[in-house]
Amino acid sequence: MKIKDLPKVDRPREKLEKYGPEKLSNSELLAILLRIGSKGLNVVELSRKILGKFSRNSLAKASFKDLK
Repeated sequence: MKIKDLPKVDRPREKLEKYGPEKLSNSELLAILLRIGSKGLNVVELSRKILGKFSRNSLAKASFKDLK
């Protein structure tokens, strides 16, 4: 499902504006930084996949190649 197909209250940027960063999940915060998903994954799904593979510390040190 594309982000634009989600209800506005479930979209990361809109949630950030309405509730502030403390109310967002790590995957929603990462989604805001990434801005776009990949083929077959919207940006929130991609963020969840990345966070499932990397800890926050290892993500900070990951190369672009590691993230592919």
